[in-house]
Amino acid sequence: MTIVRPPYLLDFAGAILDEPFDFNEETWESWEMDRMEKFEDRWPEVRKVMSELEWFGIYLSDMHLGNIAFE
Repeated sequence: MTIVRPPYLLDFAGAILDEPFDFNEETWESWEMDRMEKFEDRWPEVRKVMSELEWFGIYLSDMHLGNIAFE
């Protein structure tokens, strides 16, 4: 294990590959509202990071303040 400094994205335990999560729309809306509250003004940046990973087939469900940090 290595010690890292921001910026970083860690913890892919909640990631799946190739296919998005099969959550219903209500679950996704609740999840997104929760993340918007947690990340506040940084949410658009977090969402962009997630979108970039999704382009490569990496889907994350466990985004929280402990596994992503900005400079």
